[in-house]
Amino acid sequence: MSLSLSRRRWLALSTGVLSGLAFAETARPLVIGVIPYLSPSVLLNLFAPVRDHLQKALGRPVVMYTATDVPTYVRRCLNDEYDLLLSSAHFTRLVQRRSASIPLTRFRDSLYGMIYVAGQSGVQHISQLKGKRIALTDRTILVNLEMFRMLRKSNIPESDVQLRMSANMNSALLSVAHGEADAAMTAHFAIDQMPASQRSDFRSILQTDPLPNIHLSASPRISPGDRQKIQQAMMTLGDQANGLLFLQRSRFGGVELADEKILKTLDVYLADTLHYLGMQ
Repeated sequence: MSLSLSRRRWLALSTGVLSGLAFAETARPLVIGVIPYLSPSVLLNLFAPVRDHLQKALGRPVVMYTATDVPTYVRRCLNDEYDLLLSSAHFTRLVQRRSASIPLTRFRDSLYGMIYVAGQSGVQHISQLKGKRIALTDRTILVNLEMFRMLRKSNIPESDVQLRMSANMNSALLSVAHGEADAAMTAHFAIDQMPASQRSDFRSILQTDPLPNIHLSASPRISPGDRQKIQQAMMTLGDQANGLLFLQRSRFGGVELADEKILKTLDVYLADTLHYLGMQ
């Protein structure tokens, strides 16, 4: 796998602080690709305990990268450019089916899609969103797919709203705060990444049913023995203070083994996912 700058234009989440670690000089870093659902700086702060824990548990350097946007990230996953993927559950399923990646673990607590409006907004129900400006990240994000399904059930087709595309969920919320959008679609944990002083400026008008959360999967290039070590390391993430704090801050709750039955339930989202990725 080439990591040359000419091939990728990745945004590095971390180069890893390796100088103080007892790694063999020839150890190749384990490269994790993280889905860009938050800004790079927020992702760095959020997932640094995962990187640090894996470095310590595996005895090798670990680096994390994201991409400039979700379609670019998914294409890199399908091109097998990462050793490990921290990805939305439906992208995990897509890459599993198309490139034989191996799901290892998943974060235990469920994911919810939310629609937020400004605290003083007159919008009280999703039926009032017709004609409104809605800020959201990439159309293929799982929570967005589910929320548009819910809008259609409320007789609001996508053509009846004005979409305002945002780089990440932080930006979508900020566009509501700045009056540039009437509502924002995000995951339930995105509001926690906003400054505490700003959270009361938002009010939720919709929450989806529970959805599977982020999964960790491995490239088929990773040996069975190394996959088992990585899986075991992730299962002990909450046994140390920083890992436990990460699971609490992220609202991921804990780590469980990946479940094939759960992944198969996500097949219903794959047609829309491929459509919006332009990959049909």
